[in-house]
Amino acid sequence: MAKHKMIQALDILLKDLASKRNLLDGKVIVFGGDFRQTLHVVHNGKEKILYRGLLYSIYGINLKSYTYRENMRAKEDPTFCEYLMQIGNGQEITNSNNKIEIPHNFIIPYTNEIESLHQLFRATYPNISTFFSNLSSITSRVILTTKNDFVNEINDMLIQQLPNDAKIYTAIDETLEAADQCQFEDFLHNLNHANLVQIDFEKIVGYIVAKLKSILEGLCNGTINMS
Repeated sequence: MAKHKMIQALDILLKDLASKRNLLDGKVIVFGGDFRQTLHVVHNGKEKILYRGLLYSIYGINLKSYTYRENMRAKEDPTFCEYLMQIGNGQEITNSNNKIEIPHNFIIPYTNEIESLHQLFRATYPNISTFFSNLSSITSRVILTTKNDFVNEINDMLIQQLPNDAKIYTAIDETLEAADQCQFEDFLHNLNHANLVQIDFEKIVGYIVAKLKSILEGLCNGTINMS
């Protein structure tokens, strides 16, 4: 998925530093990747964008591929990992509609939206009040959703179950032109962008937050913070 221009920039830098013309100065470079990963969808994208990738460049031609045969992280749940591999290989049994049926032990039964979400919380975060204050516990589990609206709804419900009082921090949106501030401020408050938090961010002091986007120098995405 990496663009070959990125590797080309590194190649030029290494050649300049070493005053040599060998590819990547003859250094051994290790590129890691997920062989099952699906490329992201580019709206109105053309086939030629595929050729900007590393594999279609001079660097890709010179790559030697090594495959791991053992997943160290899969040892704790080999049955589930085997199930995923069978799906990926097209070997999992399908029903009469040619659909794969998810095992019942993987599913939270649906009664109604609120009760089913609470069952999901209890299954994912047992003893939630102590779970969220423990770094190793909170970073080992996650609830994934398809849309940001669901993330906000789940976060709000979880925060209400935590013992400490929550504080609300209101963001400030500022337009480039001061004259546009009064006209567009309400519009900016209504935006729910993937890279932005809600206008009213509810937070409990003493609990863990993972930063998703690099903003300040010295803090990169994925940083775990204790507020």
